Amino acid sequence: MSNSRGRSPFRLMLVGVMAVVLILPIAPRIKTIWDLNHRLEQLENQKAELQSVNRDLEQELQQAGSMATVEKIAREQLGMVKPGETRIIEVLP
Repeated sequence: MSNSRGRSPFRLMLVGVMAVVLILPIAPRIKTIWDLNHRLEQLENQKAELQSVNRDLEQELQQAGSMATVEKIAREQLGMVKPGETRIIEVLP
């Protein structure tokens, strides 16, 4: 009865071969799309990390430009004093 419905083994094999023939050219493209999506995800993660670093650097830049930071660096690293002040340098024996 299965032959009367038009499902001969030859037809099933032909459909299978045709499916393989149609899938073969598409498979490399699917892999390329998969790889590109993976790369896109990596780049988006890298972008998020770089944006975070950029925010931190912008905040550091704003703090570095403040008068309190400039004064702290001038006193501690450059040994500068305000007019009228005397700097005492400790000499170790």
